[in-house]
Amino acid sequence: VKVEADCPLGVHKIRVRTKTGISDLRTFVVGAYPQVDEKEPNTTIAKAQPVPMNSTVLGTISNEDVDYYLVEAKKGEPIAVEVEGMRLGRSMFDPYVAILDKGGKVLAKADDTALFIQDTYATIVAPADGEYVIEVRETSYGGNGNPYRVHIGTFPRPSAVFPPGGKAGESLEVKFVGDAGGDFNQTFSLPQPNRFKFGVFAERKGLTAPSFNTVRISPFANVLEQEPNDDVKQVSVAPGDLPLAFNGIISKKGDVDWFRFKAKKGQTFDINVYARRIRSQLDTVLNVC
Repeated sequence: VKVEADCPLGVHKIRVRTKTGISDLRTFVVGAYPQVDEKEPNTTIAKAQPVPMNSTVLGTISNEDVDYYLVEAKKGEPIAVEVEGMRLGRSMFDPYVAILDKGGKVLAKADDTALFIQDTYATIVAPADGEYVIEVRETSYGGNGNPYRVHIGTFPRPSAVFPPGGKAGESLEVKFVGDAGGDFNQTFSLPQPNRFKFGVFAERKGLTAPSFNTVRISPFANVLEQEPNDDVKQVSVAPGDLPLAFNGIISKKGDVDWFRFKAKKGQTFDINVYARRIRSQLDTVLNVC
């Protein structure tokens, strides 16, 4: 299989067709970084496999297996790790990942995530020059030769975007948030509304996130929250009549966002919140007052 240079990043659906029929559907992932094969034994920190930054390691996990990888980083440099396991569609592999210092101290760890559900990622800023260890395993130490792809590097790995949606066919400037290297902005052209979700890949210093963040596409004009809007008395009326797409972000504990719109007696409205469906970690509560 030859992957062309302009092939879109991400998961592609493939089948094999022969004279005798067509295979079941399988997934094939196209990534941004060079691939490295796992080399056993790498089951202890002392035997961690050295790998270059900004690479993708292809590995497998057997029962009670733990895989360790060794990278070098400079102080202040971001270290990001993302695992593709369940998303590959090969097996029920629920991955766990951790970033450790050379002495084995856990600097960051993660299991399930809102962004990738049972797949996971972790990011830190390197506290010192030196070597760091990446740990990959099944969350309950299971495994039966389960394949995975682990991306390791200084690439961005944001957890969310704001605004989380935009109007179809228009440009949308978003802020990527939740990355250890800090928030940053990027502008995208949204497609026409032949689907309600669109993937945007974060890019920083010429490096691309291994997987996209999801934004909601709608045919409606965008309205962004304007702080302060924590109280019904503070919020201003939306500029224009419904239908509109209101965009907010719950940025701190106890935060509440209010939006105000005009309506006429007898009008019927459908008010629908998109959060988990676009991979936000927010479990929403909606009141219409």
